[in-house]
Amino acid sequence: MRFCRPSSAQFGATGAHYFVVTSVSFLSILWTPAAGALYPALSSSYTSQGPTGVSEKLGVAMRLVNLTVLPTGTALAVIAPTALEAVYGPSLLAGALPFAILAITVIFSAQSLLLITALQAIGRTKPILGIGLAATIIDLATVAVLSRPIGTTAGAIGRALLAVVMMTLAWWTLRRVLHVPLTRGLSKALLVAILTAAPLAIVDYALEGNFHLVPLLRLPILVVVFAVSFLIVSRQLSVFTVADFELLENALPQAVMPLLDVLARLIVRGRATSKRIMI
Repeated sequence: MRFCRPSSAQFGATGAHYFVVTSVSFLSILWTPAAGALYPALSSSYTSQGPTGVSEKLGVAMRLVNLTVLPTGTALAVIAPTALEAVYGPSLLAGALPFAILAITVIFSAQSLLLITALQAIGRTKPILGIGLAATIIDLATVAVLSRPIGTTAGAIGRALLAVVMMTLAWWTLRRVLHVPLTRGLSKALLVAILTAAPLAIVDYALEGNFHLVPLLRLPILVVVFAVSFLIVSRQLSVFTVADFELLENALPQAVMPLLDVLARLIVRGRATSKRIMI
């Protein structure tokens, strides 16, 4: 999120939509590194093992993205008013609904990027332009039809549909070549999302209603609550395995490997204390 406080009167509906969209786009840090590390791995697997190898490695990445992006997006959607007001002030509070829509549907953007990366890795690049064009047309058509009756929410719905259409078309194109593990880990991701978003909503309500804390003071507390809830739920449900962290080794710089090792110790149930992630 950008720490500035624009005036809604100054920027109008277009400016409000811009700030709402850019506020959600920071979540791309959860899947962009994974997609970057995935491309060479998929290319190598397709050459040596064919579609089966690609499907296996894509499944690992898809599982990791589903398990991290869906709970994070859902949590952000639950505290949308608090997050927006804490960063931008009350001027953009009306954008809470568009913000929530974008946050909870950001999972489709993550999935579509992984699928597009897989198409590139196996040399199926021609359909990508058509996929992007079709999704963009639907996005623009949605905004054109709905912008007058519902305002900036139309832009959020258009963006959400763009991501859904890109994901669907990429999945349909890729499935003709190999098995696409699109829903790998999705059931656990939904459970984690519910079990982390619920306490977040309760704490946010209590901090506002009982303690009357302003959003700027509530937001850091909510971040800590989400992080602790996510770690506890993930560990108790055995959501992550050591194999999930192997992809991150190639996606993240070597300087963060000690932190990644600590995270694995906290989040992977039954992981031996003496075992370290190999760099």
